[in-house]
Amino acid sequence: DIIKTYFQPLAKKFAGSLSLIDDAALLNVGKNHQVVITNDILTAGVHFFEDDPADFVARKGLRVNLSDIAAMGAEPVTYLLALRLPSPADHRWLKLFSSGLQHDQDRYGIFLSGGDTVSTPGPLSISITMLGQIQANRALRRSTARSGDDIWVSGNIGDASVALEVLKGTINVDNLETRKYLLERFHLPEPRLELGNALIGIASSVTDISDGLVADLNNICEASGVGAIIQDKRIPLSKWIVSQILETKQLDLPDIISGGGDYELVFTAPPRYGNDIQHLYKKLELRISKVGTIVNDDS
Repeated sequence: DIIKTYFQPLAKKFAGSLSLIDDAALLNVGKNHQVVITNDILTAGVHFFEDDPADFVARKGLRVNLSDIAAMGAEPVTYLLALRLPSPADHRWLKLFSSGLQHDQDRYGIFLSGGDTVSTPGPLSISITMLGQIQANRALRRSTARSGDDIWVSGNIGDASVALEVLKGTINVDNLETRKYLLERFHLPEPRLELGNALIGIASSVTDISDGLVADLNNICEASGVGAIIQDKRIPLSKWIVSQILETKQLDLPDIISGGGDYELVFTAPPRYGNDIQHLYKKLELRISKVGTIVNDDS
């Protein structure tokens, strides 16, 4: 509502803003390519814990932006970094933070190209602006789902929201391997860049799951003027969450799938592409599940 009220009017005369309803903006570069631009802010005490390892914070900052690039089907190129640092600067923290950036720069083939640093009396805040590229008129959008399309999601849903409860101490995990898996899903989400690129020509709409499956699918519905029906039994969950969380009623399914932070992709596609999507499942060795159908919006 804040975006619609105060900021959409500022963007309406620039076509590349896509009315601020997609995961990133598009900027034409010559005749054949477009630049994809996205930005995310992470603030201590809100998006990460103040005592989280600095390298994990850095890598998560990059990955949540890379997830937006993935949702457009684009290839990441470079990023700008803005830091609001509590004074005095903690150079041990900065050394570990920069090593985390270097780790994921090497992994995803991206580079730092600028930014800003300021001192603040408030909490640490990290803002990353990511730039990617894609062939002109090939970017995946939120606003192009159609009635009758199937709804698909990648990976498992709810791992990050359960991990947050583990970190807060409201849920206990005795198995060290399971705990490690969950915390990595929270701290180091995997941007689905290969899947996003592979969905060009298949998916009718895509967005990443940052705020929870329900909220982000609703973003597609609102942008496309459609509704959605989800079959809860088809929503992919980790086996541990099913046996240890759902069956013991520590959390209900709505809580698990609305918690956010998974950074998987939710996308729609006409039913005729079902076999192509199943092929992607095998090619990418990535779980891809059909969870529902797009319907006419009767509201």
